[in-house]
Amino acid sequence: MSNLSLEAWKNVKQTQQKYDYFIVGLSSTLFAYLGSKFTPGALSFSQNSFELAALTCFLVSILFGIFRLESDIAIQSTDYKKTQAQERLDVVNKIINLPYRNIDLDSGNEITDSEAKEHQRILKEFVTKSTRGLDKLGGRYKFYFKVRNIALFLGFISLVLSKFLALYAASKNA
Repeated sequence: MSNLSLEAWKNVKQTQQKYDYFIVGLSSTLFAYLGSKFTPGALSFSQNSFELAALTCFLVSILFGIFRLESDIAIQSTDYKKTQAQERLDVVNKIINLPYRNIDLDSGNEITDSEAKEHQRILKEFVTKSTRGLDKLGGRYKFYFKVRNIALFLGFISLVLSKFLALYAASKNA
């Protein structure tokens, strides 16, 4: 990855993380605000029921937002380890293809072809498993994103509907 590509990736990653933190913070703030004013009541087609639905949606948004943040950390950690293993695999591949004595670059000792091939096998297996793991983590990451955003949206809708129901009830009683 060129330096320009790496810098662009870092900027995108930072922006994405800031957005994730913002959404979790927004959901938490709305949950705290609504929760501080909420008084339980009977379940019916009322403002109280819609506020309860909004609280539930905001809580789901918070939880899945946190899951997404944790998933992002796991993805970055796994990707880093995979990249390290790939770099070592590239070195081992070079060692295997050299026509003269092979030196292990980590220890500085001579390494036999069978040892180098064993390292190669282990590293290839690790890279393959890491790729599969990243695919699974990526799928969860996207799922958490969708659930978090849908729950936040439904929470907003429920909160707005609760306010309209309060207005309707007040106008009906007046």
